[in-house]
Amino acid sequence: MVSRSPEVQTAIPKGVRVLLPEETAKRRYIMAKTLSVFRRWGFQEVVTPTFEYLDVLSVGAGEDQQEKIFKFVDRQTGQLLALRSDLTPQVARMVATSLRHRPLPLRLAYAATVFRYQEPQAGRQREFFQIGVELIGLEQPEADAEMIAMAVESLKELGLGYFQIDVGQVEFFRGLMDAVELGPEVRRKVISAVRRKDASELELLFQAVPGDDRLKECLIALPGLYGGKEVLAKAEGMAFNQRAREALANLRQVYEILAFYGLSDYLIIDLGETYGFEYHSGVVFEAFTKALGYPLSGGGRYDDLIGRFGYPCPATGFAFDLERLLWALEAERVLPAYKGADFLIIDFNPDKRQALRLARLLREKGYSVARDIIKRDLPGSLAYARDASIGRAIVLGTAGCKKDELILKDLLSDREEIHSIEGFSQKVSSGELRWPT
Repeated sequence: MVSRSPEVQTAIPKGVRVLLPEETAKRRYIMAKTLSVFRRWGFQEVVTPTFEYLDVLSVGAGEDQQEKIFKFVDRQTGQLLALRSDLTPQVARMVATSLRHRPLPLRLAYAATVFRYQEPQAGRQREFFQIGVELIGLEQPEADAEMIAMAVESLKELGLGYFQIDVGQVEFFRGLMDAVELGPEVRRKVISAVRRKDASELELLFQAVPGDDRLKECLIALPGLYGGKEVLAKAEGMAFNQRAREALANLRQVYEILAFYGLSDYLIIDLGETYGFEYHSGVVFEAFTKALGYPLSGGGRYDDLIGRFGYPCPATGFAFDLERLLWALEAERVLPAYKGADFLIIDFNPDKRQALRLARLLREKGYSVARDIIKRDLPGSLAYARDASIGRAIVLGTAGCKKDELILKDLLSDREEIHSIEGFSQKVSSGELRWPT
């Protein structure tokens, strides 16, 4: 009796993706471009664990964020582990342990997948890729400006033409919230309404709240504190306490530094921004583009997070969502066309030594080379090369060229030339191969 193997699930879980070669190449391009900007600013790449103790990832995370963490039990220890949902707490723990004796500031970069449980929909995957930086040990506004300037330079490096950076200061909002007494549930609803810029809901929420009417009017007006430099002047009359005044002064300093960089045209001041409200402690920002209704990146200052691991230290950082960067670049049609191998060697000779020698020589010079090993006619091999986005074909042992010759064919233009194998090899060896011109 023949045993039957059990059926295997062929679908993939919702919220994750299998990436084909073309899709993978686009993401690698974005990653390389972005990391090159980080390196130019002096940041060094680190790697954190894919799964982690749950309490590490829970540090600084709000209730909503904790609900999105994928959790499981370590069968050896019984401790709760989790798939990383945020790299910043992991980097904070790394700084507080392995790097605490290094001189400050530390400039650290990363590129890694994170996992969050959420309902899959446009712009929200359960597994996604982040590319980010953390600047550790500087409390000056120049550090916050550096993060925003790097975000702008990264988007320009990728070729994105239409984007803006929304910049806020969570301490300004917290200063106003300090001046009014709110229960935990009302406070949560106020934060949510401000985030959604829903002034109508704020009016309803504050109707039942006792206190200074002018203060409540300022909180209701927060969603409208959105625009250019003039927003800072408008907000001065709303800074009821020292905490709000200091936050506003700090934001003004950051804005002035960015204006000196020549980046003010990219900036939108948003004093109703509550992004990352749980562990951020100062200037926060998000990058937006017209093509998408959700941010490409987010980040900001988090001076208290590293101290929770036993090493008080100021810090700021940000991260890009790679998938969203890809969608924005595709919407503007600025991604380079996908390219397969540089060459496909098609050899009809029984003796394959010439083909193998040419392949090795080209690879030594940095070209990517595939050999067409399947037996088929020349039109079939050329069709395969075009389908695989291979740029050029080298044909050996076919009609139209001698035994010591090859045909070099450009598969985009159909232009072809006949070369002696020896002459072609010499051009490759000397670095003179410049075809097509």
